[in-house]
Amino acid sequence: MAWFICICRSVAPVILFAVLQGCATSSLFNAYPNQAVVFKKAIGPAQTDVMADKVLSDLSEERDSADAMLYMMERGRVAQLHSRFADSKQDFQLVISRFDEQDLESTVKLSDSAAQGSSLLVNDNAIPYKGAGYERIFTHHHQAFNYLGEKDLEGASVEFRKVALEQRILLEKHEQEVAEAYDEAAENDIDMSTLSEAFSGLDSVAGSVKSSFQNAYTFYASAAFWEATGELNSALVDYKKAYEINPDNSFIKQDIERVAFKQGGSSGDNVNIAKDNQGTIVVFFEDGFVPAKSEIKLPIPTFDGGFFSLAFPYYDVNQWPVSQSLKVMDDRFNELGRTEIVVDVGALAVKDLKERIPGLIVRQTLRAFAKYEMQKQAEKNGGAAGQLMASLYNIVSESADRRSWLTLPHTAQIMRFNLDEGVRELNFSTPIAQTSLALNVKPKKTTFVRVVNANNNLITQVYEL
Repeated sequence: MAWFICICRSVAPVILFAVLQGCATSSLFNAYPNQAVVFKKAIGPAQTDVMADKVLSDLSEERDSADAMLYMMERGRVAQLHSRFADSKQDFQLVISRFDEQDLESTVKLSDSAAQGSSLLVNDNAIPYKGAGYERIFTHHHQAFNYLGEKDLEGASVEFRKVALEQRILLEKHEQEVAEAYDEAAENDIDMSTLSEAFSGLDSVAGSVKSSFQNAYTFYASAAFWEATGELNSALVDYKKAYEINPDNSFIKQDIERVAFKQGGSSGDNVNIAKDNQGTIVVFFEDGFVPAKSEIKLPIPTFDGGFFSLAFPYYDVNQWPVSQSLKVMDDRFNELGRTEIVVDVGALAVKDLKERIPGLIVRQTLRAFAKYEMQKQAEKNGGAAGQLMASLYNIVSESADRRSWLTLPHTAQIMRFNLDEGVRELNFSTPIAQTSLALNVKPKKTTFVRVVNANNNLITQVYEL
């Protein structure tokens, strides 16, 4: 039994630590996309309320978990799409508070040190989820719509102003994080160029957006809100930001000309302005679900000339979904127009992964050294049996961090038009789903109509401003 005791002394503490970490984060040995399948199924028409109740209850138990931020993002969106705005607001407030805590850098570094160290012997799933820049923007975006759902325009205006500030802060923070990753790579003699080439396949999608967190959908929603509430200067600023990201979007160009006209500028050929007896309808269409991360294994060189295989998160861009537009029709099914894409959330996610690769390579390289050293110690203390146990542990524990907010849409699209006052029926359709909605159109008032395509069902929500 001597060999067994040696093995236990060398390897078992590590395994025990990994198991303990597994209690802290559910994604350690169960890939997150597998967990999120049921969250996505809970988004749908009223008949999914029973499933939603179960999912919301289960997710509520994760409020104190290491991945609480991620689970509350999912819970907040599921609750919001079932018009449970108070619940959703509470969930997103927790997420916003955690993001604010991360901004206190000294506190974050102290609290993360144990998880960062343990992750070297397990995988990145052992690190508590901290959220991505685009997820932070979408959190405030959703919170603004929670206030709109409760008819609290003041609360919504606060959130829209916060999200504009967040996008400026994230730009500075991102540049600092990339610089720190390259500094750490240089300190540890890590060759970034070779491993970076393995991710070049993501460039076709990542290159379609300028930034991972500059979100034209949020800029457009806030601009439409400011215009509806009479703050034309703020509206013009945000329309221009949305247009800078989407210069080919015909609606945004028209919006800029209209607001400039309202401020005393010259009128273009068609500024899409409502007549005195008309109300304005702004359609926000959210299509599908953002793709989940997959996994690739890459060889990391060791000190003695060998290689150690480690798992990296990846996106299979060869199987990338194609988003459909939403056709909008009147009560006689005359087409009023089609929505146009303002943000590809999938592209934001891919861009975010690309921007994280420098830091990811540093952590994975250090992890390869740590696991290789552990394997050698196991062999030294336990012989072939010790090496076998350490190897098996490395195989079982090695999985990529595939966590991300997966109930977000794949794309977000917009459309704007005017209707005569009175009760009007609108019909919406995609190639595989359709629905209708009765609206009470009020003159000189704006109504937000949100249509969400989830699980081949069209969900509608109305926000009156």
